[in-house]
Amino acid sequence: MAMRGLSMQPNLLRENAALCLQAKQEFAANGLPAAKNEAWIYTRLQALTLNPANAGEEAQADEAGVLSFSAGWLQTGGDNLPASVTLTEMGDDAILGEFAAHLPEDHFLGSLSLGHATGAYLIEIAANAAIETPLQLVFEGGEEGQSSHPLIFIKCGAGASCQLAEIHSGTTSLSAPVMVIDAGAGAKIDHVKLQAEDSQASHLALTVFAVAQTADINSFTAAIGAKLGRHETHAHLNGEHIEMALSSLYLGRAEQHQDITTRMLHHMPNCTSNQVIRGVLDDSAKGVFQGKVLVARDAQKTDGQQMSRALLLSRKAEADAKPELEIYADDVVCSHGATVGELDETHLFYMMSRGISEDDAKNMLIQAFLIDALEQVRHEALADILSHAVHDWMAEGL
Repeated sequence: MAMRGLSMQPNLLRENAALCLQAKQEFAANGLPAAKNEAWIYTRLQALTLNPANAGEEAQADEAGVLSFSAGWLQTGGDNLPASVTLTEMGDDAILGEFAAHLPEDHFLGSLSLGHATGAYLIEIAANAAIETPLQLVFEGGEEGQSSHPLIFIKCGAGASCQLAEIHSGTTSLSAPVMVIDAGAGAKIDHVKLQAEDSQASHLALTVFAVAQTADINSFTAAIGAKLGRHETHAHLNGEHIEMALSSLYLGRAEQHQDITTRMLHHMPNCTSNQVIRGVLDDSAKGVFQGKVLVARDAQKTDGQQMSRALLLSRKAEADAKPELEIYADDVVCSHGATVGELDETHLFYMMSRGISEDDAKNMLIQAFLIDALEQVRHEALADILSHAVHDWMAEGL
């Protein structure tokens, strides 16, 4: 059963846990990523709002499987989870150490949120459990001038299957979640993330997958909100015969900046990974995709595919793509590619000549462009969350 009566006091974690204090010192010493930092060359950070929100009063949730967070702190849902799911706080250095060990070494986003944590939670799914209703982590609330730094550690036991949905629609000036998903042997996880933060907010996220042998992971990120958004994902394929899908779409208008950065790390042989990235940009929006597939020397029989496409609706919009392959094995099938283009004027003219309005024709062409990315989401309920968000985004601008 889920643990009742979560009682993390404001500031207890970030002011008393040794790992958090160390991370805060590292962040203060290193500062923001320098202009010469290759990983941040397309996304420059001028300043950040660092004012970690304190915990509010907890309430009871009505909807099963929904964990509601306000400014990074759990508010509702801790008492209303399936019997095979356990929720506890990461309040000591032992479990925080296990969490932090999965994070990239000396990583800006890891230091940022470990050092300014607003709540830290461990979600454990029992081995061989089958969770049929999606677990939803809903991050909302907060105030302008505050920052949110939730730490989430999900441990999915061997042979378990579950569906996870992250929905970010907060109103803090900075949202910087750090999540680790540890998938046991043979686990099956369907995961989606919808980033629909406030239009003036910054969203800087780090997600790490640690995947054991024969696991099957399907993850999809949709970046729609925030003035500046960056979602960085590192996937470690630590066993053989893993199936890993890590796809994304980003949508931007006005002066939004959306950054999708991935690291697909094949450590063992006989694994398959696939990344499908789609972006649509209007006005003066900017989109970034940086994706590296790294194949270790012993990771023979790797199949790693990556393809990024961006659609520009305005001549002022900009899309930057940097797909990379770093391969040390010699028996692999790997490919990558990137394209940037505009709506096909011939297709648009043809549709309008058949009586379809210009707005409807553009809408149909954009949907056709995005469909192969959205089809990567194999769980219907999770796909619906993203499809509705994409539909609303297009309805607002066309």
